[in-house]
Amino acid sequence: MSLCEVRMPAYKRPELLKRAIKSLLEQTYKNWIVIVMDDSPMQECRAVVECYNDSRIMYSPNKTQLGPARNLDQAFQSAGYVGGSYAFVLEDDNYLFPCFIAANITSIRDNGVAIVLRNQDMRFDKDGESMPYNKTTMGDWYCHKVYEPAELFPYLFFHSGISNGGLFWDTAKITSDLQIGTEVASQAHQEKFRCLQLTDRICFEPEPLCVFTLFKARDDAVEPSKRAKRLYNRTEQSLIMYLLKRFGPKIVKRSTEIADQMGCRYQLERQLIDGFYLLYDFKRVRGLRFLYFLSKSLLRYLLYGDPLGDYYKKIRHKTRD
Repeated sequence: MSLCEVRMPAYKRPELLKRAIKSLLEQTYKNWIVIVMDDSPMQECRAVVECYNDSRIMYSPNKTQLGPARNLDQAFQSAGYVGGSYAFVLEDDNYLFPCFIAANITSIRDNGVAIVLRNQDMRFDKDGESMPYNKTTMGDWYCHKVYEPAELFPYLFFHSGISNGGLFWDTAKITSDLQIGTEVASQAHQEKFRCLQLTDRICFEPEPLCVFTLFKARDDAVEPSKRAKRLYNRTEQSLIMYLLKRFGPKIVKRSTEIADQMGCRYQLERQLIDGFYLLYDFKRVRGLRFLYFLSKSLLRYLLYGDPLGDYYKKIRHKTRD
């Protein structure tokens, strides 16, 4: 039975960590090791790990605090950390259903792929209780099939392309570099760029066998700063411009087919305006509204530098069409 490696980024949520570990202990596939990557200087998670007295549960505090984005990114090392044949990332606030590992290994073997993208059940956390939300991370965007990497890229006009918690891979066969690095400052875009770096065929499995947890915003939650909003919007614009430059009319044609199928033509047209792809048959955004969005996009482009210039230089050798 091959070893499955679980990377678990954690930070100051010991009770949720217990739930995540419990879901591992309940797996039908027993040959796994979990590495708890604690980013808290106070190391609240150490006591949780030690209470299990299980050699499969390893505690690995970061030597210096990385922050949420870098702590998550380090977990996506494509190669094994401790010699595992398979790997995936389970964040401390998420959890698994019992056959998650076994089903994903079966999918990799049966479909002859290096990576599986598993759908995730979305649930609300209400006072520590996981409540159904009746949605999944990938919804109806994909069907059960093996996709070439470039087949996923048109979906980046509409959503994240992949979900971090849904990725499961063969550490020996994978060629994709799943780590984003420090060149992408916008944490919210990690999944999109992880998708962009795929070089392996990937099998989408629609049955949700793991949970993505949503949290209600606290009353005292701090609103994103104007700078953070600008960074997000300029990063999104840069990505759209990159996709349009790299794939041209081909990706626009496929994105239009997806938009018409999913009823999101308005969203696509907004993205095309933001990327200055103006030789297009705009049906939903026209007239004064078209000029308004175009002027906003132009100002954004002129006032703020490209936050991804260094990133694009780095990934030239990592991606393929």
